[in-house]
Amino acid sequence: MSPGATMERVYLDLKARIIAGVYPPGTRLDPTRLAKTLDASATPVRDALHRLSGERIVESWHQEGFRQPSLAEADLCDLYSWAGVLLSLALKGRTPHPSAGGLFELAGHAGYAEAVESLFRTIAIGAENRELRYALIANIERSQIFRAAEARIDRASRELLAAMEVDYRFGRWTGLRSKITSFHRRRVGQAGRIAAGVKPRTEPLR
Repeated sequence: MSPGATMERVYLDLKARIIAGVYPPGTRLDPTRLAKTLDASATPVRDALHRLSGERIVESWHQEGFRQPSLAEADLCDLYSWAGVLLSLALKGRTPHPSAGGLFELAGHAGYAEAVESLFRTIAIGAENRELRYALIANIERSQIFRAAEARIDRASRELLAAMEVDYRFGRWTGLRSKITSFHRRRVGQAGRIAAGVKPRTEPLR
């Protein structure tokens, strides 16, 4: 496998692990140790981590290596507020294009995290402005690690998501924008509990 192909494979594998919450906030991401798990040398792992740092999915500190971001309550409030703004912009003044991302049935997703990601990504793909699409998808990926904590803390999460999905399916864009705004304001109010609910693991990095 070429070096470029190896780096791409490592990047996609590592990104999927991070988004899935394998390495909780604050975890140090050591290229040499990760290389064993990812079946690669440290060089493509380091390159992948630099790329993920550019996407703000991991943090990079001069001479201190890489780690998962440790988002405080205020950081999470900003992330949720920005998501609400971006999603509303993606829907405002035009009909999203379901064919681009595919309509879906909420019941077809195994969990809340996957369903949120699918709905919001479908809205993002339907946005005509490419910069808006990129910003929204980046926000979705950075937020994914918190979805499990959202579902644990807020028992209404599935109900709120189902209502948004119905509005999307029937093209009720004004109602959907209103629900998206309310959803993210609710998350801002819960941000402290959500941030605290993402507990670092005690076992060593694998």
